[in-house]
Amino acid sequence: MNLPEHCNSVTPSPQEDEARLARTDPLTGLPNRLALEEYLPLALEQAMQRQQVMAVGIIDMDDFKSLNDSLGRDKGDAVLTELTLRLKSNLGEENFLARLEGDEFVVIFNALVGDDVPNELKNRLERLHCAVESPFMLSESDEPLTIGMTMGLALYPEDGRRPRELLRKADAALYQAKVHKHDQPEWWHWGPIPSSSPSIEPPFDPFGEDATQSLGAVQSHLDRIGNDFFGFFYASLQQQSTPSKILQCLTPDEWKKLLETQANYLKNLISPQSTVESITARATQLGQVHALVGISGSWLTRAMSTYWGIFRRHLDTLPLMTRERHKIMRAVAARLLLDVEVQLDHIQLVMDKYNVHLSVPPLIHGRKKQSELDDLASLPGILACQILRPNTQGSFSIERSSGTLSSELTRILGTPGMHPLLDTRVPAGQGLIASAWHTGQVQTSNAYGQDPRTQVWQPFFLPLGVRSAVAIPIRGTQDIESILVLIGRYPHQFAVDWIQTFITSLQNRWHQISVTYHTVTRSPDTPNSSFYRKLLHSNGLKMFVQPVLDLHTGNLVKIEALARLVDPSGQVIPPNEFIPALRASDLTTLFLQGLEQCLGLIQTSRENGQEVHVALNLPPSTLLHPECAMWIDENLRKHAVLPQQLTLELLEDQEFDIHEVDRAMKRLNRLGVQLAIDDLGSGYSSLQRFSDFPFDIIKIDRSILKNLSSDPIKTLKLIRTMIQIGQDFERTVIVEGLENIDIIEVVTLLGGRFGQGYALARPMPIRALKSWTCPIDFSLATQNTFQSYLGALAYYWRHLRFDPTTPQFFAPPPETCPLRSFLLRHPLENKIGITHLEVLSTPNSPDKYQESSNRLRQWLLERIG
Repeated sequence: MNLPEHCNSVTPSPQEDEARLARTDPLTGLPNRLALEEYLPLALEQAMQRQQVMAVGIIDMDDFKSLNDSLGRDKGDAVLTELTLRLKSNLGEENFLARLEGDEFVVIFNALVGDDVPNELKNRLERLHCAVESPFMLSESDEPLTIGMTMGLALYPEDGRRPRELLRKADAALYQAKVHKHDQPEWWHWGPIPSSSPSIEPPFDPFGEDATQSLGAVQSHLDRIGNDFFGFFYASLQQQSTPSKILQCLTPDEWKKLLETQANYLKNLISPQSTVESITARATQLGQVHALVGISGSWLTRAMSTYWGIFRRHLDTLPLMTRERHKIMRAVAARLLLDVEVQLDHIQLVMDKYNVHLSVPPLIHGRKKQSELDDLASLPGILACQILRPNTQGSFSIERSSGTLSSELTRILGTPGMHPLLDTRVPAGQGLIASAWHTGQVQTSNAYGQDPRTQVWQPFFLPLGVRSAVAIPIRGTQDIESILVLIGRYPHQFAVDWIQTFITSLQNRWHQISVTYHTVTRSPDTPNSSFYRKLLHSNGLKMFVQPVLDLHTGNLVKIEALARLVDPSGQVIPPNEFIPALRASDLTTLFLQGLEQCLGLIQTSRENGQEVHVALNLPPSTLLHPECAMWIDENLRKHAVLPQQLTLELLEDQEFDIHEVDRAMKRLNRLGVQLAIDDLGSGYSSLQRFSDFPFDIIKIDRSILKNLSSDPIKTLKLIRTMIQIGQDFERTVIVEGLENIDIIEVVTLLGGRFGQGYALARPMPIRALKSWTCPIDFSLATQNTFQSYLGALAYYWRHLRFDPTTPQFFAPPPETCPLRSFLLRHPLENKIGITHLEVLSTPNSPDKYQESSNRLRQWLLERIG
C-alpha cells in the first residue's frame, strides 16, 4: 500500500528517531497503539478511494495470562517475540500488524478486492493462524508450548467507516468469539452474533415487557451469581502480575467497597428494571474508570466471558422451559454486549482525549503556559496539576496551578510545615517532588494513602479524593528547571501502560515549552507579571553578589552581581521566576538599577580602602539600545569608577541581528569596560567571532562541569581545551560551578587560574560581603599537590598521558612526582597505581609506556567510580 511505513530511515535525525521510538512497541518492534491510530485513518481513506474492502482484526492469545504467570515474564516475552516473527512472516507485506498491549494485537487486512472477498479473507486468516499451529520451543530444557489465539473481525465499509467504530466492533466480535469459543469451528468471529447460535425469531426487545417478565421470574436466583463470579475471577486476577498490582493499590476499605459496588453493578445489569439509558450511563462511567486504572479491553472481555459462563451454568440448574431459558439468555447477552461495547467505546474515548492534548502544538497562536496547564487539568481523572520550582528557602514554590483541587492543594502546600522541601533528611523532603528533582526521574505514587513518601500530606489530601500522583522533572536547555505534578482521582492511574507513554510524551512536550518559552513574545498576562513589574519599579531589586577568586592565592579578583527581587515580606524571588515576565523596557530598568547598585558597591569599597571589580549581565535588548553606551558612561562618571573595574557579561539571543550586536559591542569597547562571554562555542562565542572581537574574559559555564564524575575524561578534555584557547588568545578564563574542593583541584591542575562556585561562596546580599571569608586554604595550590583521585586524574591527564609524538617522554623522577607522593599516602590501597607509575618513571619502549599509561588511567577511573 502507498502508506507511511513504520521503519527506520537511512540516517534518521534525532527528531525522527524520537518519533519512531514513540510509535514502536519496545518488546516486539511492532507499531504500537499511537502508530495504529495514525495508520488506520490513512488506510481507510485509501480503501474508500479505491473502493476496496478492508478488515480490522483484534487478536487475543488464549489463556496467555495464565501461561505468562506460570512461566515467568521473561519466557512470556520470549513467546510474544517469537509469535510476532511468525505472524509477520504469515501476514504478507500488504497488511499491517500492531501490538496494543500484553497479548493483544491488531491486524489490518488491506486491499480485499474481487467478487469473492469472504474466501480471500478466509485464506489470509488460515495462513495467519499457521503462526500458532506448531509448538513454541523456548529452550532445550523446556517442554514444547502449544498456544491458541482468537480474533474478532470488523469489515469496512459493512461494519463501519470510522477507525474507532471498526475497532469497537472488532473488540465486540472478539468478546463473542471468546464466549462461543467452543461453539464455532473457526478461530475468528465476524459480527455480534455467532453463526452457530440457534435461529431466533425476531423481533425480541431485551428491554421490553417480555424480557422484563422473564428476568423478574428468576431475579432472586441470578442475584447469587455475583458471589461465584467474584470468588473465581478475582482469585484468578491475583495470580497475574499486572491485575494484582492494581488490586494491591487498594486499602481494605477500598477493596470492600469495590466488591460491593461491582456486585450492585452486575445486579443492575440484569435487573428487570434496567433500561438502555441506565446501563449506558453506568457503563460510560465505568469505562472511564477502567481506562484510567489499567483495565484493558482484553481483560474486560475476559471478565464478561467468565461471567457469561457462570451465568449459563446457574441458568441450566433452574427448572425452565427451553423457550423461557432462551429468552433470558438473549436478554442477558444483549445487556452484556451493550455494557461491553459502551465500556470499550469510552475506554477508547478517554485515550483519545489524552492523545488529542498531545496533538496540539505547544505555545502556538499565543498559547501560554497557563493554557497548557488548564488543558492538562481538564483531562479525565486529573484532579489538579502544578508546576513547582525550588526557591532560596530550600523549599518548592508553586509557579502555576490548575484543576478542580488546585486552590485547595495550593492552600495546603502553603501552610507552615506542608511545603515540599529539598532537604532529604526530613519527611517533607522525601516526597515525590524532591525525589524527582534530585534523581531527574519520574516519580509515581500508585496508592497515595499507602505510600510512605506521602505521609506528610496524606491527612489533608486523602479526604479530597487524591488516590495517585506523579512528579515529572522538566528539563530546560541544560538541566532540570521545574517539576510538573499531576494529581489523580484513581489508584494505579499513572502506572497504566498507555498513560506512562503519555507521561513520557508530556515530559518531552514541557521540555520543548521550557526551551522555547523565552523565545516567544513575552506577555504581561502571566499570573505574577504585574506584581513583578511593580516590585521592580518600586525599588524591589536587590543585587546579590558572588566572589570570583584567584585559585592560586585565594585573593578576591572580581565580584559577579546577580539580580534578585525581594517582596515586602522579605521573600527573595530568583531571576528564573521574574525575568520571563519582564518586557524589554523592564529589562533595561533592571540593568540600570543593577548598574547603580554595582557602581555604588565599587565606590563604597574604595572609600573603605579596597578596590573591587564587578561583573554585571547585560540583556541583549538593552545592549542594542542606541543610548546604552551613554547610560553606562554617565553612571561611571557619576560614581567616579574606572571603566576597567566594570565587566559586562553579554547574554546571547539569536533573535537579534549579528551586525547590530557587533556595532553595539564596539561602542562599549571604546568606553574601556571589560566584556565577557559566557559559553565558548555557541552564539556570540563562536571561535571565529571570538578571534575577531576583543573579548576580555571567557566564562566556562557550570554546565561544562556537570558530567565530571560520570564522564571525567571527556570533561577533562573539554575544560583543558577551553582554558588553553583562552590562554592562547591571552584572555582571562573564569570557571563557574566550583561546587567542591575536588573540582577546584581539577580546574587548578588543568591550568585554570580564576573561578567561582558554591565551594568558595554562595550568592549573598551586598551587605554580607564585608564579613565574608573564603572557607578554603589556598596555600598549597601553587605546589601542584592534590587531595583527591579526581585531582590525581587531572594531573595524569595534563602531565603523564602517553603521547606517541614524543616517544622519549617519561614521568618526573619519583622524588619530584606529586602523583607518586599522593599514592604513597596509602601504599597498600594504591599498590597497582604505584606499579604503573614506576614504569612511566623509567626509560622504556613506547609500547610499554602506552600500555602503562592506559592502565594507570583506567585504574584512576576505577578509583573515582
